[in-house]
Amino acid sequence: MPEEGALPQEIQDGLDEIDRILHQMLLLAELSASDSPVDRERLQQVLDHLRRKIDRIADAL
Repeated sequence: MPEEGALPQEIQDGLDEIDRILHQMLLLAELSASDSPVDRERLQQVLDHLRRKIDRIADAL
């Protein structure tokens, strides 16, 4: 039985996955903002993919 106030494991797992994705997105945003030569169009495609992944996880919760 979960502790009172604890989230069900499925929800916690989804939130943990969203947290990992947000960290990835932050790293990509920092890379895009840097002076490094990067393909910003490709970075945007990856960010869009990650955003859709977050949406799918959130919709499943």
